[in-house]
Amino acid sequence: MQFKVRRILPKNIKDEIQKTGFSPSYLDFGILKHQFLNIKIYNLKPEAATILKQTALSLGADVAVHRGVLDHSIQKSDVILSGSIAQIRTVCEKLKKQQFSMPKVADEILKQAEIFLEDTSKIPDIMGILNITENSFSDGGRFLNPNIAIEHAYKMIEDGARIIDIGAESTKPGADIIPPEIEIERISPVIKELRQNLACMDIKISIDTRNAETARKMAEFGADIINDVSGLAFDEKMADIIKETGVKIVIMHSRGTPKDMDNLACYKNTVDEIYFELQERVQYALNKGILPSQIIIDPGFGFAKNNEQNFEILSKIEEFKSMGYPLLAGLSRKRFIKSLDKTAIFNTRQDKNATENKCTDFDTLDFLTSGASLFLAIKGVDIIRVHDVLKTRQMLDLTRMII
Repeated sequence: MQFKVRRILPKNIKDEIQKTGFSPSYLDFGILKHQFLNIKIYNLKPEAATILKQTALSLGADVAVHRGVLDHSIQKSDVILSGSIAQIRTVCEKLKKQQFSMPKVADEILKQAEIFLEDTSKIPDIMGILNITENSFSDGGRFLNPNIAIEHAYKMIEDGARIIDIGAESTKPGADIIPPEIEIERISPVIKELRQNLACMDIKISIDTRNAETARKMAEFGADIINDVSGLAFDEKMADIIKETGVKIVIMHSRGTPKDMDNLACYKNTVDEIYFELQERVQYALNKGILPSQIIIDPGFGFAKNNEQNFEILSKIEEFKSMGYPLLAGLSRKRFIKSLDKTAIFNTRQDKNATENKCTDFDTLDFLTSGASLFLAIKGVDIIRVHDVLKTRQMLDLTRMII
């Protein structure tokens, strides 16, 4: 007799268990035995790592540790705990009765389990980019005229943007600093118009700025979000402004400034270092009195990262959900996306005098960006920041049918 067998994806497990005729009253608990997690705990002492491993093994879960844990030939080890949600919860119950800070470790593990169980089927919000700049890398100068900028904002909203991100300073590699007074002069007529006419719509306005004075003024004009590419590091007053005004804050990972960030893309473990550096900036915000509900995180594609590092972050983007905050990804028309455009590479070789923008087909770049947006949506990213809203919305409409 030939038996039919197939694999069931984790996201479909509840529906498939129901189809077997499983007891409805036991379903919510039962599925925890079929949802699996791999959780990494850093820098445990050998005693703690041993307790965790023995506890996990006794309950049918598993733990990977450094080989030197057994004979205490190392001082600390990273540990990977693997098991079903049900097993991990039971492991944590037992760890809470142990020493060597095991109760605190258990609390952190349980937080990860709860984040994992959150609904990830929500389609991301699209953040449309509105650059009121002279020198942004793809559309510098196009929207310096306030009327044209406002018209473009309305077009992005019509195409499906739920957030309009307005910036008056280019932060491309090598860009110069723009003083707050120029930012305010450029953005003010646009935000005033949009805020007045979007009052009855659920459209958020974000301001892309590193300057606290700009943030304060834009909050007065009704901005909902401040998008700070420096992660609150550029202007020491920024965190206080966010606390005082109560607006949301996008805390992005970056190193240095646009002038020098390309020289700072040096990592031994790319995702680990970016994750924990970003977490440090979040903790700084919390210490300054900013509420967790105000925080959005962004791994900072292109900021002190080379092409290979950007693709690694993209492939592991879901891991940033472990921090427990809404996750924004902005990779639209970035250099590492552009590296996939073989036509642009060919044209550049053919015409050495061609500028970077002229030798690149933005339709192709936006197509590639929209493809990446599908991947980001499947991985649970909450906000996707793009130039071409329509292409992205169309791809997310497709995503809605498959997640």
